Amino acid sequence: MTDDSFFDRLRRDAASLRYDGGAAMRTRIAARVRERIAAPPTVTQLLAQWFRPLTASLVALGLVTGMGLAYVVNNTPQPQDEVLTLSSNATEMAVAGDIVE
Repeated sequence: MTDDSFFDRLRRDAASLRYDGGAAMRTRIAARVRERIAAPPTVTQLLAQWFRPLTASLVALGLVTGMGLAYVVNNTPQPQDEVLTLSSNATEMAVAGDIVE
């Protein structure tokens, strides 16, 4: 299904484009990587390590607080609802033997 001669020709043509720095270059690159890994963090990196999770926690807390307040505001009875409820019920009261509505 594939043309094997095409891939062989492609590999042969691309061989000149490959970079072969040799053992010395590989050693230098490995030393640079080890140096960056072993270096202590800077003040900026240290602050970023602390403030990013703190900021994410505060954002999550604010989001939960906002959602909670929205829930409470939408599910509490409003004062006009209480007035309508009180005015719709007939209340009888007895004062000195007289019944007052």
